[in-house]
Amino acid sequence: MFNLLVQGLPNKLIAKDLGIVESTVKVHIKSIFKKLNFKSRMEMTVWYLQSKE
Repeated sequence: MFNLLVQGLPNKLIAKDLGIVESTVKVHIKSIFKKLNFKSRMEMTVWYLQSKE
């Protein structure tokens, strides 16, 4: 899911790509943000890209 988020896809397209409903995507994103203490998608994207270096 991280790779879809860093592409800047909206929840609706992420859900379609994964074959799940949009509300499930929202729950997962909220959980990721809480667990890793992110405040925004941009913050998460920077972290993700830096972890790939």
